[in-house]
Amino acid sequence: MRNPPREELLEVVGCEIGKRPTQAPTMDDLGPHLLGVRRQSDSITLRFSPEVLATLKAFVEAERECCAGIGWTVSEGPDVALRIEAGPAQLDAFAAMLKTEDIEDAR
Repeated sequence: MRNPPREELLEVVGCEIGKRPTQAPTMDDLGPHLLGVRRQSDSITLRFSPEVLATLKAFVEAERECCAGIGWTVSEGPDVALRIEAGPAQLDAFAAMLKTEDIEDAR
């Protein structure tokens, strides 16, 4: 499977990367705390260990600036979760950007 260039993925997502605060956390900061990824027809849910909650919230604030057309919802609990709601092509692009092959597909 071809992994498209980052610029192509950002275009599919509709990301205006220049609007993203440069010092904001990235997925690289969240990655070590990622516990699981679940793909559904209308969303991707990422589960994280609870100690990353503040970093996750800062990440989401930044993403709302550059990817305003995407739904970003943080849930708190025993595990912390981020639900990303978007169209199918956008979700495919997000899945391609994740640095994991372990995505549960519940579509």
